[in-house]
Order: sequence, then structure tokens, then C-alpha cells
Amino acid sequence: MNQHLLHGDLCPLCRRPLTLRTTVEVRSNTPYPTRTDTVPHCRYCANDLPNVQRWNDLMNDRYGL
Repeated sequence: MNQHLLHGDLCPLCRRPLTLRTTVEVRSNTPYPTRTDTVPHCRYCANDLPNVQRWNDLMNDRYGL
């Protein structure tokens, strides 16, 4: 997946701008992370219990996560 969202990339449900959320930090015996994985995230819909599965399905279709 592209690490940078296009400017103005919107949530498929609420049409608010998406943000990037850190999912995994991989460290290789260093005090600093060597790789950080991020995924598109909507802080409103991703936590809205009635719509979580629908939101996940739409995001998987869009970004192939």
C-alpha cells in the first residue's frame, strides 16, 4: 500500500478525511524503530460499533488491506 494518502482521501462512509494510523513498529536491536506500518483510518467510523464490519469491508476493497 502507498504510505501516503492522497490529499483529500475521504472515508467511504462518512466522507471525512482519513488519517494514517500506526499498526506495527518493527525494531531491529536499535533504540529507534526501523520500520513503521500504517493503515488508513477514520476515527469516527472505525470505532462506530454498528458500522465497523461494513467500514472494514469498504476499506479492504479500496486499499486491498
